[in-house]
Amino acid sequence: MIIAFASKNHLGLNSDIGKDIYNSEYFTIVETNEEGKLIKVKNVENKFYNIKDIEHSWIIDLMKSSKVEKFVINLLENEILREEFTKNNILVKENISGRIADALRNI
Repeated sequence: MIIAFASKNHLGLNSDIGKDIYNSEYFTIVETNEEGKLIKVKNVENKFYNIKDIEHSWIIDLMKSSKVEKFVINLLENEILREEFTKNNILVKENISGRIADALRNI
């Protein structure tokens, strides 16, 4: 499974989950096998960090090109982006906070 996390910084699994898209400096993309064992972690800089007018297609294209199946964030306020995730069969998990490594064990 490939899971993308909105993340506050570039520390990978040690990053905290971002509050929302605009306040997340990076996306941490985690790949696990069927047993949940970690295969790969990569960080992608969020070019819309601190910008309220985001280009939805960039985020969706990033998620699709990374084959993301699940997106984890504390709060997804943008309804258009929420609809785009749904259209592209990407499950959004909200109200998740704390360190990515800890959240990964529980989602």
